[in-house]
Amino acid sequence: MFTLFIDTHDKNVLIILFKDNHILKMENVESPSRHSEITMPTIDKVLKESNVDVTELNNIIVVNGPGSFTGERIAVTIGKTIAYSLNIPIRTIDSLSILALNVDGDNKIVALEDRNGAFVGKFDKNNKQVDEFSYMNKSTYQQFKEDNNVLTDVDIDYEKVYDFVMKLSPQNAHSVKPLYVKGISALNGR
Repeated sequence: MFTLFIDTHDKNVLIILFKDNHILKMENVESPSRHSEITMPTIDKVLKESNVDVTELNNIIVVNGPGSFTGERIAVTIGKTIAYSLNIPIRTIDSLSILALNVDGDNKIVALEDRNGAFVGKFDKNNKQVDEFSYMNKSTYQQFKEDNNVLTDVDIDYEKVYDFVMKLSPQNAHSVKPLYVKGISALNGR
């Protein structure tokens, strides 16, 4: 069984091809501001170098944010298109849950920092989201970080992420949407 993992939420384009629950091929391409140019060629490269035709894919996993506004849309759009075209399952995971999955402990606070602040998520020991994700501007986040043990630099075990995501129910490709935390926070006056 082949699963394509697509992540464009941050500065890099990360494409992973899993065979069963193991990484067959991974490409992590630094791509600030060029995700739309790099993502499809990177997927093509990963598939070709693995001697796997796109029609052999059985599942799609997409990181749907939070993160780069444009990056989120690219991964979601490509993932939905492939899943719909091949009539295969698609599952999503958010970038903050990926961090939390790779940290032990209870009451975990993880963050993805950008130049203006950070996306923040709180999780329990079972990696269940405790509170709504938020976006904090730089000054608010700096104070929050001083008052809390915020984890930002986490080594990711993508096979662990795969195992977690594959236990989730697949979604209808049409219902998969990017997770725009900044937009939600702005609408709520935060």
